[in-house]
Amino acid sequence: MKSVKKRPDICLLLNCRTIEEIKAELDLFGQDCQSVQWCADKNSGVDHYSKEEFVQVLKLIKAMCHKKTFIFQYRGTEAEEETTNRMLRYAMGTADYIDIDWKNSQLKQLLKEAKRKRTKTLVTYHELERILTKEEIATEFIKMEKYPADMLAIVSFANEEKDAYALLEGAYAYNQLKGHKPFLAIAMGEEGQASRICGGDFGSVMTYACGSRSTAPGQFNAADLKRYMDKYYK
Repeated sequence: MKSVKKRPDICLLLNCRTIEEIKAELDLFGQDCQSVQWCADKNSGVDHYSKEEFVQVLKLIKAMCHKKTFIFQYRGTEAEEETTNRMLRYAMGTADYIDIDWKNSQLKQLLKEAKRKRTKTLVTYHELERILTKEEIATEFIKMEKYPADMLAIVSFANEEKDAYALLEGAYAYNQLKGHKPFLAIAMGEEGQASRICGGDFGSVMTYACGSRSTAPGQFNAADLKRYMDKYYK
């Protein structure tokens, strides 16, 4: 397999309860990342804000990021999809990207609305019960690219190290297609950690890191991930 050998950007996931915690995380890890993703569903009370209140908070957090790419995420349960989509719509026009779940029943409509408001979109497929096979990864990316998203992501769980490489090989197969969309592929869990470092070799344009508080099993904090990537891509 021919290696792509392009270092992906590090995206710092903000898993915080308050604005003060967000500021502290950015002070600690902001220099180690190229983009920031606010996991707003972790922020207490944010779903009760009016649109005006929410946009004001969103602008404040975006300003704290000092012109890094700013991605907004609100991921409620399936039963909370109405709240999720309301928050995504509130973020349109302010965030650089919004992260939409692949299984969201209003995916097409949200993508259209975001485009009208000049907000880019990241569509994410989650499979947390098992690892997807190489063939499934490539197939899912092909299905996803039919929608007008700007970036695609597949996150799956690795029980063994070989599972992580199966995921990356599937991503690489998609990467060989002409005109493919920018994407990232990550294997969660301790056995999937290599995918967070070497994903660029298989075509991933971005990888996730946490701050002081992890958001998923197997994550590195942004400072550690940057150090590992400095060595790997040297």
